[in-house]
Amino acid sequence: MKKIHLFSIALIGAFSMQAQDCSNLFISEYVEGSYNNKAIELYNPTNETIDLSNYALSRWRNGAQTPNTTILSGSIEPKSTFVVGLDKRNTEGVELESPLWDGWYFFTDSLTGLPDSIYTADEDLMGKVNLFICPDYNNGPQTMYFNGNDAVTLETASGDILDIIGKIGEDPGDGWADASGRIWTKDHTMKRKASVKSGFVYDPTQPYSFDPSVQWDSLPANTFSGLGTHSCECETVVSINEIQNSVSMYPNPNSSGQLTIDANINLTSIVIYNILGEKVLSKNYDNSSITETLTLDTSLKGLFFVEVRLQNKKTILNKLLIN
Repeated sequence: MKKIHLFSIALIGAFSMQAQDCSNLFISEYVEGSYNNKAIELYNPTNETIDLSNYALSRWRNGAQTPNTTILSGSIEPKSTFVVGLDKRNTEGVELESPLWDGWYFFTDSLTGLPDSIYTADEDLMGKVNLFICPDYNNGPQTMYFNGNDAVTLETASGDILDIIGKIGEDPGDGWADASGRIWTKDHTMKRKASVKSGFVYDPTQPYSFDPSVQWDSLPANTFSGLGTHSCECETVVSINEIQNSVSMYPNPNSSGQLTIDANINLTSIVIYNILGEKVLSKNYDNSSITETLTLDTSLKGLFFVEVRLQNKKTILNKLLIN
């Protein structure tokens, strides 16, 4: 099986909400290759096997404020990786559902009239995938159809955001670039640096620019040789049970105007922000409450971020849809 989670950077005053190092899954490799060569590698830095049905991947298309989300399945062993890939194994599929579809045109050999194998999904990549998802573009979530300008998040199944590539709500054009202007998230493989010990979630209230060079190494398009392995400097062993399922929030999506938050550790604060990072609700607590019901402004509509801080210093960021 295969092998990363939250980090902090100092970019125009930005800061991240940092999970405890080596305490939960994070994204360790991102493959945005030609045509249907798409994959996300996850890393488990803990010493426990993790049930992936408690996790999800989301794609935020072209700056969208609502994602395409897929709940995962399977399990990931301790100190190992797990590769999720775009499912294009149906050789009978046509156009977007074919391994030979390039996204715009369908090519055949001019002499034989047969599909040109140069457009086939790479066999090396396919052989390293542990879980294939999103086989049908027109039916079901489009999570794995990212193409460089879509933010990608790793989340718990209940919606806690654990890791982000890109910036939610921003369309960067062709893709996100480093300080020199070179685009990394389109037509590249990105591998997380070994020094990264947790996923990254930026603070939506602060100015922030996603610079992939801070936490990632860039490799040429269609580089799959390292997929399925990851080096990480995690040495401290943290039990996944210490952090999993620590907060639940319901109903979500919400149309009732009443939002309940349950935690297994006492709350210290709850703050709700809109997609622009503007604070719309804030409450502090005296460490004696583990359950709180908030009354929301009924005029609020759309996507919001709920920041929950706990007595153990942990911060959880969850997305909330109000309709």
